[in-house]
Amino acid sequence: MADTAKDDAAKRWNASAKRLGVGVKLRAHDGHLALFEHFPIRRTWHNGEWWYSIIDCMGPLTGSAHPSRYWGDLKKRLATEEGLQVYDLGVNLMKLPDVRGRMQPTDCANAEILLRLIQSVRSPNAEPFKQWLARVGAMVMDVGEERAMRAHNRAQLDQSDRDLHELVEFQGYITPEEHAALTDANYGGLYDVARELDLLRYRRALPGSLPETMGSLELAANTFQRELAADMLRQRAITQFTDAATTAREAGAEIRETIKRVGGTLPEDMPQYPPLPPGEWMPSDHPHRIRWDAPDDAVVEADVPIIRVDAPAEH
Repeated sequence: MADTAKDDAAKRWNASAKRLGVGVKLRAHDGHLALFEHFPIRRTWHNGEWWYSIIDCMGPLTGSAHPSRYWGDLKKRLATEEGLQVYDLGVNLMKLPDVRGRMQPTDCANAEILLRLIQSVRSPNAEPFKQWLARVGAMVMDVGEERAMRAHNRAQLDQSDRDLHELVEFQGYITPEEHAALTDANYGGLYDVARELDLLRYRRALPGSLPETMGSLELAANTFQRELAADMLRQRAITQFTDAATTAREAGAEIRETIKRVGGTLPEDMPQYPPLPPGEWMPSDHPHRIRWDAPDDAVVEADVPIIRVDAPAEH
């Protein structure tokens, strides 16, 4: 029953978030809609750190269909049993959009306070939630011009990456395994890892999602690696795919050494940001946006011309 209630609560929140654009409104107020499993959790950027809606966190932690009621009871229990006032602990009232899209004062906690509250919840989801909190808490808010720069550099990286893969295709390397190996090499030299999978595990990301949380500087470093690898491939007479992959890895390693030499931040240590939606950077003519199976209206609706050929006149 608890699982059913938890799923129902998540569905209600998901539906309201989609219907009212909670995530969009959060963005407009330096906030972000993070996901733990299928639960949206509102958070806002304040004094250089994330503050999370405690009520949203109570849903997945407790399985309660009424997380606001659970949070109210927990506040009373902490005051009665432990003599602890949550506002003395550091809980803050911050304005977040509610399920109707209205900005309302909401009890919020930073990661440190949340971890203290979790001790009093005794949830089976406590450990997974702590791991999630550590991962999403490492992200920073892309304030000022950073977001626009991220969108610009993300589009550039996508184009440079596709150009590099098309270049090796032109040289005859077209199997999925070869393309995956090239991706491994691109990340391998720049991040000093063997494969893309190593970086995915380090960042706890999904395949193909690494660029979505990169900042503008990290995106630029990756773009430079793709462009340098392509330039080196054009200058070298590559006859085997292993040489192409080695060249890509070498390009990344050269950039990494340069960053080290000037005392810059290594790519794997650069700050991560909330995922950048494709709609913010992906051009309208991008292959992922083209509906290849859609009918061509101009062809489908055009009348087929009828050409009449008369028999030659008899003389």
